[in-house]
Amino acid sequence: MDKFLLGFFSFGWLRGLDFLAPLALRLFLAPMFWVSGSTKLGLFSSPDFVWYNPLTWINMDAVQAASPAFSGGMFADFAASFLTISVAGLEVFAAILLILGFAVRWISIPLIFIVGLMGFVALKGQPLIEAGTQFLSSHGYTTMANSGFEVTIATVIMLFTLFFIGAGRFLSLDWFIAHGYHKKIETKKQKVEADDDPFEIDTTDDEVKV
Repeated sequence: MDKFLLGFFSFGWLRGLDFLAPLALRLFLAPMFWVSGSTKLGLFSSPDFVWYNPLTWINMDAVQAASPAFSGGMFADFAASFLTISVAGLEVFAAILLILGFAVRWISIPLIFIVGLMGFVALKGQPLIEAGTQFLSSHGYTTMANSGFEVTIATVIMLFTLFFIGAGRFLSLDWFIAHGYHKKIETKKQKVEADDDPFEIDTTDDEVKV
């Protein structure tokens, strides 16, 4: 009975499927960041595009078109084009890492910052307190498409979750690397224990008495 209750409340019998949740988050977020970043960069759409020359992968016309979103306000002192390329490049790079499940916790940190930055941009001068108050008063009675601030909150929550649960087992490079190192450490530990003879007399550190 105790075993049944423990399994009933802990759902330990579903542990083999716990990789599905982080996988779903990764597959949901990766296309979003890829589309956002590649659109800002005009990736592979330049008239001079040559696959073996990375300098031609970016379409500066697309960058210039996306740059006004970062100009003015709190970003007046920044070079809008440089900021656009930096943010978009990080989004594209993050999308690839999320698909591969590699360094997911590490890439979640700058993504949270970037999404927060985009959230400030989406406010378009609206005070943060006012936007937060409006979100709290209307949350549950509006759709995600009605407010960029709500999209920002939802995305940050998903990234925050990924930061703590990681990329998940089986279908991520993080798990394969960690699993491989763990097996290597266990094998080394077992080898050391096998070579350890409790009856062996070690006199290397003892002084020889005549």
